[in-house]
Amino acid sequence: MIILYCTLYIFYLAIFLWVIFRWHFFDTEGLTKIQLSFFFLLKVVAGIAFTLVYTYYYTDNSKADIYRYFNDSKIISQVLFQDVKCWFKIMSGIGAYDEDAFSYLVHTQYFSHTSADAVTDNTLIIRINVLLNYFSFSNIFINTLFFNFFCFVGLTALYKSLVKYFQQEQKLLAIPIFLLPSVLFWSSGLLKEALLFSAIGLGLYLSTSLDKISHRIASLFFLFTILFIKPAVFFSLFLAGGIYFSIRFFFQNETPFTRSKTKIALLAFWLAASVAVVFKSSSLCEKLIDKRNEFVQLATDENAGSLLNTEILSVDCHSLLSVLPSAFVNSILRPFVWESGGAFQKIFAVENALVFLFILFFLIHYFKFPQREKLLLAVFLFSFALLNYFLIGITVPVVGAIVHYRVIATPFLFLGLLCFVSLEKNISKQ
Repeated sequence: MIILYCTLYIFYLAIFLWVIFRWHFFDTEGLTKIQLSFFFLLKVVAGIAFTLVYTYYYTDNSKADIYRYFNDSKIISQVLFQDVKCWFKIMSGIGAYDEDAFSYLVHTQYFSHTSADAVTDNTLIIRINVLLNYFSFSNIFINTLFFNFFCFVGLTALYKSLVKYFQQEQKLLAIPIFLLPSVLFWSSGLLKEALLFSAIGLGLYLSTSLDKISHRIASLFFLFTILFIKPAVFFSLFLAGGIYFSIRFFFQNETPFTRSKTKIALLAFWLAASVAVVFKSSSLCEKLIDKRNEFVQLATDENAGSLLNTEILSVDCHSLLSVLPSAFVNSILRPFVWESGGAFQKIFAVENALVFLFILFFLIHYFKFPQREKLLLAVFLFSFALLNYFLIGITVPVVGAIVHYRVIATPFLFLGLLCFVSLEKNISKQ
């Protein structure tokens, strides 16, 4: 069986490399196919390392998300051969909790949080694993390889959608997208981050780089897929887009008719957002605080060494505001290099410090205030990153979990800062 798995793994890896060299999508400005293949192979190695760590180092599979998703997917995969009707119910979500279908789901550990959970959802990633199991013979390493490729396509799409803004900094642009160690590590396993980068990258690329109606529809599909992976990230992206278009509106030189339509659309957006805040603020505060208290309780029960705060907060918006300052500090800067912690925590602390020192160096030596389009891009990138940091800081008071969840925000913060870096003068001197 091991020989079969190894053969399949090599076969799929060869196909993915062939696709990178043959598909025109991977014709990217500033990066060769050889460089892209190297970045993909780095991701593959990271995926193997990630799975090995959670197989042989953290040996309790019941506490590892990758095995919770994967083990549940194996149970559902078998339903196809026992009851096709129930399998379609589970996979479509229509009737998934009917008595006949639920008799199979009752054996799963982690199929879903409640449908009302505004922070996370687990059903989509499990369903994708179910489908991959039929190609991998239910092997977690092969499923991870597929996730590596899905994520890499999204990261490449993100690079392609941004490269026009960084003509002199194309090599720098590759660092936050392909080479940040924490992002490389956490987005290379059977985790939601791989799917999130895939959906975000393709959604932004199709909406900004191509003009056909079919491409715009496809972009909406990928962007709304984020809602079924991690709703909190979707709402962060949605609000960041609203902020971006609102500010852009004041810089645009359009005809009065076009400007009126844009104004109506923006007014409708912010009116809807305001109504949602007024009528749903208590509910949203409750969900965020409940999620935080759930993390605190779980970390306390398992004696997590990186728990930052053991206080169980009262469920109201005032409690939410009280943790706001520490939320940003914890989610952006922690762990600090001088704090005690495990080996992984130390590694990510050093990486975080080096990333900010790296950015600080370039800002000091190559700072340039960006022109209008690049400044607007920076507003979008910062808005998306900071909204994610805000939600992570509030709901996750555990350092070990923070370094995992913030990998969605970190590249966008890095990219936003790069908008204020220009190598043009340095190149002209040479």
